Amino acid sequence: MLDRIWPLVLALLCCLAALAAGLLTTLPASPPQGQPTPPEPADEDLARAYVEAQCWHCHSVSQRQDELSRLGVLAAGARPAGPDLSGVGGLYPDGWHFAHLWQPDAVSWHSHMPAQRHLFALGGKAGSANLRGEMVPVPSATTRKAVQYVQTLMAPSPQRLPWPRGRHSLTDSGSVVEGKKLFAELCSGCHGADGGGKSAVSAFFEKPPANLSGGIMMWRSTKAPLPSYDDLYTTLTNGLPGAGMPSFAHLSESRRAGLVAYLASMHREEFNAYEPQFAEVLGTDAPAFTPEMVERGRALYRDQEYYKCSDCHGADGRGDGYLRGEVLRSFGYGPRNLVAERLRRGYPEGLYVTLALGLGRAMSGYLKDDASNEADLWALVAYVRSINRFER
Repeated sequence: MLDRIWPLVLALLCCLAALAAGLLTTLPASPPQGQPTPPEPADEDLARAYVEAQCWHCHSVSQRQDELSRLGVLAAGARPAGPDLSGVGGLYPDGWHFAHLWQPDAVSWHSHMPAQRHLFALGGKAGSANLRGEMVPVPSATTRKAVQYVQTLMAPSPQRLPWPRGRHSLTDSGSVVEGKKLFAELCSGCHGADGGGKSAVSAFFEKPPANLSGGIMMWRSTKAPLPSYDDLYTTLTNGLPGAGMPSFAHLSESRRAGLVAYLASMHREEFNAYEPQFAEVLGTDAPAFTPEMVERGRALYRDQEYYKCSDCHGADGRGDGYLRGEVLRSFGYGPRNLVAERLRRGYPEGLYVTLALGLGRAMSGYLKDDASNEADLWALVAYVRSINRFER
C-alpha cells in the first residue's frame, strides 16, 4: 500500500515546488537592505514637457535614460554639455529653477547656459504679481511641467551630495575687500548689489532672499539680534537646504571668512555693540532622542496654551493650519510643510535654535527667559525631525 502512495506524494510535492517557483518569479524583487527604493516612473506628460522645453539639448538624465529615449532618439541628452540632471530633484525650490531659466548666472555663478526666456509668457503682459505684489515673468504651462519633471529626479548621483551640517567656527578674520568682491560675484544675483534682497530674479522665490543690509538676520544662535560671526560662517558653509541658497563649502576658509567680514561690515556698529553677548550660544548639546521624547513632542506640538505649532503648520505638520491664509497675506509665503520640505537647519542643534529664537516676525521664539522649558524644545525637535522626510 505504501509503495503505491509514496510516488503520488512525491509527484504532488514536485508540483507544489514548481508552482511556488513560478509564483516567486512573478513577484517584484525587493531592494537590498539599506538601498533606496527605485523611483517610480515619472508622469509621461511631465516627461514630454521636459523634452518640449528642449532641456535635452545640453543635459542628460541618466536616471531616466530609457524613459526619455522613448520620446525621441535624442531626448535623453543629445550633447551633454551641461551636468547630468539625475539627483537634482528637491535640492532647490521651483522658484530657483524658474530664476535659473530666466537668468542662469544670477543663481549659478559663471553659468554658460543661455537665458531661456522663450519659456516664459511675455506676450502683451510682461508678467504677473506674486504674493508680495512684485511683478515676475510668468513661466508657461510647459515650463512649469518641465520643472515638475526635474523635481522628480531624486536618484542617488554626484549631484545629490549631502548638505554640510552642524556648527562651524570662523578661524580667520577675513578681508572686507575680498569679501565685497566675492559678494558681487556669488551673492548679488539673488540678494542684490546692495544686499537688500532685491535682484533681477528675487521675485521668483516664494520666500524672498534675505535683506542682508537691513533688518534682523534670522539664522543665528545667540540672543543678540544679529548672528555671530560663527553663525554667518556656518550659514555660508552649510547653505540653506530647500531655500535656493547653496552651500559655499567649496570656497576656502579664508574666502568664506572674507564674505563674513563684508557682511559684518554692513552692520559694524551693531556688531561692535553686541559682540560681548555672542558667547551665549544656544542648543550646544543635543540629548539622546527616545521614542518617549518624540511622543512628548507630538503632544507639545498640538498644545494650544503656549506653543500652538499646529495653528500655522497644521495638525500633521503639512503647513495647512488655520492661520495659513493670514501668514500668506502678511508675508507673501505660507508656513513650512514640516513633512515634505527640507528643514533649513535640520540638524538637532540648529532646529533647537530655530524654535528657541524664532524666525523674525513670521515665527516667535519659544525659549522662556529662565530657560525652564528647554526640555520641551528638545522634545519638539525630536518630533519635528521624526515627521520630516529628509530627517527621519
